Amino acid sequence: MSMDMVCNFRKCRRSLSNHAWVTTCSHAFCIEHGQREFKRNAENSLTCPACGSELRDKFDVIQADLKPCETFKSIVLAGLKPDAIMDVAMRAMSFWAYQIEQETLYQESMANHAREKLQCLEEVNSLNLQKVKAELETCKRKIVSVQEEYNKKRRQTEELKARLEEKSRKIQKLTFQLDAQKRKDIHINDIEVSNNNRDKCMDISALVRNRSKSKAFVFKPAKDIDKSHNRICSPKTPIFDFRHNRSRQQSHFDFKPLSS
Repeated sequence: MSMDMVCNFRKCRRSLSNHAWVTTCSHAFCIEHGQREFKRNAENSLTCPACGSELRDKFDVIQADLKPCETFKSIVLAGLKPDAIMDVAMRAMSFWAYQIEQETLYQESMANHAREKLQCLEEVNSLNLQKVKAELETCKRKIVSVQEEYNKKRRQTEELKARLEEKSRKIQKLTFQLDAQKRKDIHINDIEVSNNNRDKCMDISALVRNRSKSKAFVFKPAKDIDKSHNRICSPKTPIFDFRHNRSRQQSHFDFKPLSS
């Protein structure tokens, strides 16, 4: 498989397959850049955009057909002597060899540049890999430290939970004991109050039995001011009337005054 030439314009590099502008300095250019660079002026000479060589003669740059027809091939060298034909062929082969050599050098230059770039990227990648490994080791140590701290806090939490449950049981037990003691104290106080009130009752049974049948016996609440406590007895105290011999009434009466 034959290799096509490429445009020697620095930023073009387009493949040349049908037509091209060629120069005597062995450079080839595409139709677009050839027409732009090789507009011949009568007063100005042309310059090769690849090497800067001056192209003064009208045959120093021509537009060549890279795929000539069979008729052109049979007539282009017809009538020339063999040495001329060989000279033309050698120069054409030299032009082609130069293009191949330039393309080879260009590709080698691109390959070297790519290798250098790849080497630089590998170094950067190696540095980044070392950095990532160091960060990974640091993260692993942090994870281990955090895990240990978590286990420690978990044990402390379990211990505090156990202590809290123990304290709660003790508080509940003390609460039950306190309630029982309160009930016991209230029961004892009720008994003492009942005994004290029984001692303070006034027995008026003798007064009722010793009265004459016709004599009225009425017990009224005191209306005078109690000087010792500076108060008046309650006006709602009932009046006890023991007149008119009531045989069915109780023979024993206890009157319990208001406690001071």
